[in-house]
Amino acid sequence: MKKFLILIITLFLVATTSFAANTKNNKVGYFTITYETKDNFVIKSKLFYPAQKQAVYPVVVMLHSIGYSSDYWEKLAKDFVHQGVAVLLVDLRGHGQSVYDSNFKIRYWKNFTDKNFAKYPSDIHEILIYLAANYKNISTTDYAIVGADIGANTAVITAESMKNKPKCLVLLSPTRVYKGLYIPIAMTNLGSMPILSIVSVADRYSYNETYQLKKFAQGTFDIKTYPAGGMGMLMLKVNPTMSKDIVDWVLPKIK
Repeated sequence: MKKFLILIITLFLVATTSFAANTKNNKVGYFTITYETKDNFVIKSKLFYPAQKQAVYPVVVMLHSIGYSSDYWEKLAKDFVHQGVAVLLVDLRGHGQSVYDSNFKIRYWKNFTDKNFAKYPSDIHEILIYLAANYKNISTTDYAIVGADIGANTAVITAESMKNKPKCLVLLSPTRVYKGLYIPIAMTNLGSMPILSIVSVADRYSYNETYQLKKFAQGTFDIKTYPAGGMGMLMLKVNPTMSKDIVDWVLPKIK
């Protein structure tokens, strides 16, 4: 009964949010996607489509920083959509709209242990499989994952687990381990996949960590530094060229 109620609520939200998006800006519309994981956690995402019609859209999946939500990707998401790329914004479990299990019990990230955070990659893996099965106009091969701090580490482990791996990764402030998500071994298993690592010079810990991670990369590992901003998504707010730099790096790899 509870799963049925979740489905009804989701269908209502899909209709209303998609309409709202299109009435405010007829060039960008989105669908709300609700996915219940194998351990009964309810994950919310938004799938944005470009205005231009395509049979199959390349897609960028965005995984936010710890303590934030997918809403903070707004400018970067719009920049990709305006280039003809679909965007999937995921609220990681315990964040944003993804704070309920199927019994409607609230679970926030602040109360998580490393055991809880360890489920992040499998959450994203499941959602990508669900997306491929239910949204046939979304490419299962021409896609990229962009992640920030915990989202960056999640992106690497998720990419390793996917049969159809992403064409590239963009990692904002990645570290060798974050909340138990250890990525050096996973990174070596990505083969020649190109990776862009972005760090702020002001964040010395992430800055040093990204150069340690470069040693494990088997393919191209570009490092882009910015003078200001803290860890993860905070850099987007204070470095005006960063969004364009990410789009310009990703587009040739997925289109």
